[in-house]
Amino acid sequence: MSRTGPGSGLPPGSLSRTWQYALVGGAVSMPLTLAVYWSSGASDHFSFNAVVVGGLIAGFLARRYAADAGAAGLRAGVIGGLAGYVWIAPAIRTSAESFADAWSFAPATGLLFVVFSAVVLGTAAIAGLLGGVVGSWICGKVGRESPSTASA
Repeated sequence: MSRTGPGSGLPPGSLSRTWQYALVGGAVSMPLTLAVYWSSGASDHFSFNAVVVGGLIAGFLARRYAADAGAAGLRAGVIGGLAGYVWIAPAIRTSAESFADAWSFAPATGLLFVVFSAVVLGTAAIAGLLGGVVGSWICGKVGRESPSTASA
């Protein structure tokens, strides 16, 4: 559960463990995503490999410290995907304009930009989720869970 405040056991304004590990995984994957992007010649494609790595780290940590590994991986995927999204957003805009021009319906540009952006960030979320599931599995095989999860 990622709620804070009364009834959650967390002080108001504090982040849940799930969000903390998602931020760690996202923070790790952001520079990796940018490095892969720049090493590819800064084209308009986006590799989700680094996003999977960030999700893997988030999932491992979440399982190790009794948080939701899937949610942590999913959130890490979105956070890590934002770095690459910033760089490919102009290509997404160009694609949206091309489709709208082909349909002779200029107002569709904004809607298509939102849809294409959601697809990119949704794919990053799925990549992070997959990484989170694998990270959780790895933790179960090689890691030691914290005492709070072993007694539960």
